[in-house]
Amino acid sequence: MNQSHVSDFGTDAIGKLLIGAAYFQAFGKATPALLLTFSRQAFFFIPLIFILPLWYGELGVWMAFPASDLLYTVLKAFFYREMKQNLKVL
Repeated sequence: MNQSHVSDFGTDAIGKLLIGAAYFQAFGKATPALLLTFSRQAFFFIPLIFILPLWYGELGVWMAFPASDLLYTVLKAFFYREMKQNLKVL
């Protein structure tokens, strides 16, 4: 597996990832929207770009992209589940 395979894996889901924060913002949930906006780059990507190369070398840098997207997706699913449980039906 080389860099292009790893980066292609992560770019397939970018559109769905970007919609996640907009979804919560549209429903007036500012805190989850803000956390999702910052989480992908600041909370997940930056630490991963320093940690993964220690184990995987140059490939670790490329693995940081899809790994941060995966963590973002898990966080988005958590916020979505919480919002869905608190949703009141009229």
